[in-house]
Amino acid sequence: MRNIEFLADDGIPLRGWVVTPDGPGPHPVVVMTHGAGGYKEWHLPALASMLREAGIASLGYDHRNFGDSGGEPRCEIAAGKQIEDYRTAITFAQTQADLDPNRIGVFGTSFSGGHVLVVAAIDRRVRCVVAQVPWISGSLGMVSQFHPEEAVAMRARWDEDRRDRAAGKPPQMVPHYVSDPDNPIAGRSVNRVKFFQRLTDAEKRNWTNQLTLRSMEQLYQYEAGHFVRLISPTPLLMIVSHEEAQLMLPWYEQAMEPKQVVLTRGGHYDPYMDEFPKAAGATREWFSRWLANDPR
Repeated sequence: MRNIEFLADDGIPLRGWVVTPDGPGPHPVVVMTHGAGGYKEWHLPALASMLREAGIASLGYDHRNFGDSGGEPRCEIAAGKQIEDYRTAITFAQTQADLDPNRIGVFGTSFSGGHVLVVAAIDRRVRCVVAQVPWISGSLGMVSQFHPEEAVAMRARWDEDRRDRAAGKPPQMVPHYVSDPDNPIAGRSVNRVKFFQRLTDAEKRNWTNQLTLRSMEQLYQYEAGHFVRLISPTPLLMIVSHEEAQLMLPWYEQAMEPKQVVLTRGGHYDPYMDEFPKAAGATREWFSRWLANDPR
């Protein structure tokens, strides 16, 4: 593993690491980041280790405004810019002598699982893609998380925050995680609470338990699913939790071949916990299948 830094198109420094297999290369490489407010320390090193055993390198980094990467305001999701940052990371990977510029895959999970659907649809440098429990439709997420009256109140808060920012006030903040599984701001989910309670001190090294309120607006206005039908002929693997299957599978059906879906037990966060071996194993097999052949 070596530390890396590269600049986004607008000059924001993005920081992370590259993990390479033994041997001189150039190695096939998978570009990866975590989900909404997630950090590169959260299960990505374990996935990178499994890919390394299969002869595949990994390039992981923190999103702008989070972790070791630069950007302001801190703890703010910026969906469109994060998508462009993925493409910049691909370009950076192509400049590394030990990474094969013609064998690049992308992996994303949760919110970044939505990002890789978009990136794979618009950037043909991507040889194959894995979208793990992707955040695929903010509008459907809004319906599932909020009572209609809560949704109206939330939109009013978003509008107020925009007015405050225009007046020079600091952004409003909300918690990233609360122990109450019924708190709608953090997502009504016992599964989510269990995940955050299992994070180690090392994984929470520079984690701040907050997001800007605008981050929530970004989440619930995000619609990555409409790009699914445009991904082919790039091979697509979707990893879908059992609890989200009813929402996810209609989007998967819109994708054309080559494609595959893997179902994991439990909820959204279980691929990071008890279902990690199954999800990571399927990810390794997919990238091994589609990145193994040298196109030269």
